[in-house]
This record gives sequence, C-alpha cells and structure tokens, in this order.
Amino acid sequence: MLKKGSKLYSVINRKCPHCHEGDFFVTRNPYDLSHTGDLLEACSVCRRKFEPEPGFYYGGMYVSYALSVALGVSVYVAMVVLFPNSSPTTRLLALLGAFLVTAPVMYAWSKVLWANLFTGYKGVAIQPGEDVKWLPR
Repeated sequence: MLKKGSKLYSVINRKCPHCHEGDFFVTRNPYDLSHTGDLLEACSVCRRKFEPEPGFYYGGMYVSYALSVALGVSVYVAMVVLFPNSSPTTRLLALLGAFLVTAPVMYAWSKVLWANLFTGYKGVAIQPGEDVKWLPR
C-alpha cells in the first residue's frame, strides 16, 4: 500500500503535502457540494499555509484538464472495446456521465496534486532555517 512520503499518498488521501498527516480540505467528502474545493487555511498538524500566494491554485485547472482528458480517453476506449456496436450518442452519454460523477474528486485531486508539485514531504518536524509561513497557534 502507499506509505507516507509518497506524493501519491498525499493526493489520494487528500492530506497536507508537507507532513501527510493533516487534512487539506474543510470536509473529507468531495461530494459535499456546499464545501467542494474549500481548503483549510493551514495544516492542523504542521501549521503550514496551504495557499502560499493569492491565485496559487489557478495552475490546478491545467492539472484538472489533464485528468479529465485521461478520463475521457479511458472511457471512450473502454466503450469501443467493451461495446463495439454502441452508437456515438451512447458513447457521448457515457463520457458525460463519467465526467459528472468524477468531477468533485478530480477537482479535489487537481488542487492537492498542484500543491504537491511545489511542496515536498518533510514530515511533521520543520527543518532549521526552512522558510515556512506559519499561522499563530
């Protein structure tokens, strides 16, 4: 199974990219549509801020786009292989259904994946001299 220290662990479990222990989002359920994409201000364990600068997560939309393209290609290929006689309308409906069902999860994963591109796992203890933006306890 995945262990702490792996970026994939942080992405799949939606944990802090720095310590892999604190939650990244306000709610653990990506389908809670009233809080979809709402980040905590900082990690509850290592106290690192999740938004280092305004607009940081705009780049996450490119990650979301890449995940959506991968999903779309996968669903289309699966439809062609498993149901070779399906109509184009059926394939389109399968694609739309897959996008609608997975949209909240893809959105959450894209934000965590974007944060993991710029933050490495360091554990809970902060290294001396490390430039970390802290929140008061």
